[in-house]
Amino acid sequence: MTKYIKNSILLLFLVIYSNLNATKIKILAKVNNQIITNIDLEYRLNLAMEISNIPNEVKFREEIRQQMLNLLIDENLKLQEAEKIGILVTSSEVYSEINRLEQRLKLPKNSLIKNFKEKDIPEITIYNQIRGQLLWNKLITYRIASNITISNNQKEEALQNFIKNSGEVEYNISEIFISYNNKNLENSSKEKIYSIFEKANTSNFTLLAQQLSDGALNINSWVRESGLSQEIINIIQKLNIGDISNPVETNSGFYIFLLNDKRKTKKIVENEALYNLSQIFYKTADLDNIQLEKIKNKLFNLKKSIKNCFQLEDFIKNDLGSTGGSLGILSSKSLDKKFLNVLENGLNIGQLSETIITSEGIHSIMLCEPVKTVNLDDLRNNIEQKLRIDKINNAANLLLNSIRQRALIEINSI
Repeated sequence: MTKYIKNSILLLFLVIYSNLNATKIKILAKVNNQIITNIDLEYRLNLAMEISNIPNEVKFREEIRQQMLNLLIDENLKLQEAEKIGILVTSSEVYSEINRLEQRLKLPKNSLIKNFKEKDIPEITIYNQIRGQLLWNKLITYRIASNITISNNQKEEALQNFIKNSGEVEYNISEIFISYNNKNLENSSKEKIYSIFEKANTSNFTLLAQQLSDGALNINSWVRESGLSQEIINIIQKLNIGDISNPVETNSGFYIFLLNDKRKTKKIVENEALYNLSQIFYKTADLDNIQLEKIKNKLFNLKKSIKNCFQLEDFIKNDLGSTGGSLGILSSKSLDKKFLNVLENGLNIGQLSETIITSEGIHSIMLCEPVKTVNLDDLRNNIEQKLRIDKINNAANLLLNSIRQRALIEINSI
């Protein structure tokens, strides 16, 4: 962060607090040598509500206040740890992240700060959240990612398990998780998850997860049945694509699942054709013929402007009616016959296909790169990358827990 940005934040801080004479300021927490006040918490709640696109209701704010305070504490710890070892972010990195947030929220470029200020969200609140995440990502890269190693035995064992379990059903799921902090907070966790469940829909699910979910973020992740508990499988199997589950209680806390997609994999056969695909999907169960034609026309027009899979996935993030995104690399035998026919008829790379009608809705697919064949060496490398990501996420959680344990944290009643 440049000196200019730091000075700007300090000035904003002084201006904001000088105008709060009529508000009683209460210290809610001390994190080492820094304080978190009730004013900080209210602004952070305002930000969470606005980003998640949910009504700013008093009841819901009260139910997530403690969780927001915990997030503020963690953000302060991340900032302190990064600054302690000299990790910085530049103003261009911060503004790039703000621009990406504007795109997600469908705001004009360079309008977010002004727009949020009008909704009682000061710049310092926005900067702190963005700085905290950027610094934490750099800290993970510096302290963890560069030191992660995967042994040959680990890679080979994972490869053999992957081959063994090929042929299973895979689910693309997103989740919101609220943990039990201790036994006394079980009822509180249950109230939070049900409050979030009442607000969640397919349009805001990812935003709610990013703002409110505990632990590592799990969005648009492909998971095979063998990687899920039987309890979770029983719930996911009953969902249609685009459905959100009721809250699910486990030993560690409560989950809500969004089923983004599902597919039946086939047994891995060496030298079989592989397709790296993305798709855009519209669920049509409750639509009339006029609405169906609108979707078809929308996809027809989209073919003219979307030229690669990255553009398609960005469009889906901002299009409220659609789901989909990357399908990953699929074998010819694992594909629906309708999809395979489109590919074998000569779909060009980066071109949206004609509409494909299935029992679940309307699809259009895109080939992201040239067709490959099954190569166990390539598969081994992909598995190694997944193992590396899993290890990094686990190590990051352990690092944050270690930072929490070393810190001097005092929490007052809120």
